[in-house]
Amino acid sequence: MAALLLDENVPRSAGRVLAQAGHDVVHIADTAPAADDRRVLAQARDSGRLLVTFDADFGDLVYQHGELPPPAILYLRMHPIDGAIAAALVLQALTGPVTGHFVVCTRDGLRRRPLPAA
Repeated sequence: MAALLLDENVPRSAGRVLAQAGHDVVHIADTAPAADDRRVLAQARDSGRLLVTFDADFGDLVYQHGELPPPAILYLRMHPIDGAIAAALVLQALTGPVTGHFVVCTRDGLRRRPLPAA
């Protein structure tokens, strides 16, 4: 079971599927509505949750601006956004190593890049 923090752009339907699969799911809209990206990163990091997002800016914050990362970032890259497919991509990513990685999840597969050391 993974502890996940879903960004506001992740459909609640995806969160329900992930919770039904046994994961501990928190949606940022429930704990810090309209939080900026740095606050979302901090909440994921401080709570030890993997961040799930459709927002590529988190990669910039971690790799370019030196923000401390959470245990992992799962970046879902797809358009249009579909909750069922998003949940399936996260579940697929969680079958492999994610901790310490920025994982790009697309319909065509996964790419893992190590996160900078804290």
